[in-house]
Amino acid sequence: MDKPKIVPPRLRRQMRVAAAVLIGPWLATIFLYWPQFRQHPAMILGLLPGLAVAFRIQGQLSHHLASNHRIGEEIPIFATLGAANWITLLRAAAVVGLAGILPLTIQHGAALSEALRWAPGIVYLGISLADLVDGDIARRQRRETLLGKRLDIESDAAGLLVASLAAIALGRLPIVYLLVGLAYYPFILGIWIRQRRALPVMALPPRPYARIIAGFQMGLVGLALLPIFDPPFLSAAALIFMTPLLVGFWRDWRVVCGRLKADGEQQTPLDRRASALMRTTVPWALRLIILAAGVMTLARHNVFQTHPLWQSGHSLCCLLAGLGCMGRSVALGLTLMLGSIWSPFGLTAISMVTFGAGAALMLTGTGAISLWAPEERILYRR
Repeated sequence: MDKPKIVPPRLRRQMRVAAAVLIGPWLATIFLYWPQFRQHPAMILGLLPGLAVAFRIQGQLSHHLASNHRIGEEIPIFATLGAANWITLLRAAAVVGLAGILPLTIQHGAALSEALRWAPGIVYLGISLADLVDGDIARRQRRETLLGKRLDIESDAAGLLVASLAAIALGRLPIVYLLVGLAYYPFILGIWIRQRRALPVMALPPRPYARIIAGFQMGLVGLALLPIFDPPFLSAAALIFMTPLLVGFWRDWRVVCGRLKADGEQQTPLDRRASALMRTTVPWALRLIILAAGVMTLARHNVFQTHPLWQSGHSLCCLLAGLGCMGRSVALGLTLMLGSIWSPFGLTAISMVTFGAGAALMLTGTGAISLWAPEERILYRR
């Protein structure tokens, strides 16, 4: 029988401080909205997600506290949480704070003040950007721990769920997108049930593309929370972005259950077929669609006279995407131009097709035959 690990007292004290940090934004929400809660009791339901996040993260911190050691080593257990873990916990606290918008949306819907209309998007984009910092600090300090890995995963999942709820409540994403925010929790519940029933649970090594897809979800929800995009374009982007993520969870579940076999490189037959399509057929089709749509937009829309910069930017993005030059970046620029509330192109069939192809190209990249694709090296770096 393994000897239980001894957790340093200082680490336990820091865990209690972290509990206060996590619950603080939730208590602040009660204090700020208390007069409105007394007038509108239904608003209290909006407090539940923030409370659930605080308890979930604190529970994970407490349960995995003895794992505050380097990955691959059992000892020593670090006596402090470290800078990287504190940044992760502050991100989680910000997620609890972001959930504070939900009581107001229950009462007022999308009719919020100007400051509150911008606040959720700014907060969540800040949370997402901070996600790039904690891992980098952990690597630089050689403090990559199992505890930090668990906290990072849980904070990301909680943030995506709360941000998705806020975007849906504000009418900026379709309700079906809630499947993205919830997908992680049935997955880990299923694994827990299999373990309790002594059923086999296969190892699930990380996949770089899964991390990339999750990052795209965070970017989409963060931008959707900003009041600068037309809902029809956001709905189209949500449907396009959520598809590979949900398919990925289905794939991972079949691997965990042993129904889908992976080779030494963690590639399943499904992965190999999808990879072949993503390298050739799909990117080429998307690039041709964008190029053709760019020509049609230039021919049919007399935008040059009133909006020459918009049209020049649109045409340049379509050309570069067709050539496979910085495809993901120009596809992002194209979708931002078309989906913006200030766009002169309007909600037309051509603009929707171009937008959809651009959103899909962000996910696939421009494929094997590309003029220049520097994003691939950045996205797939370890």
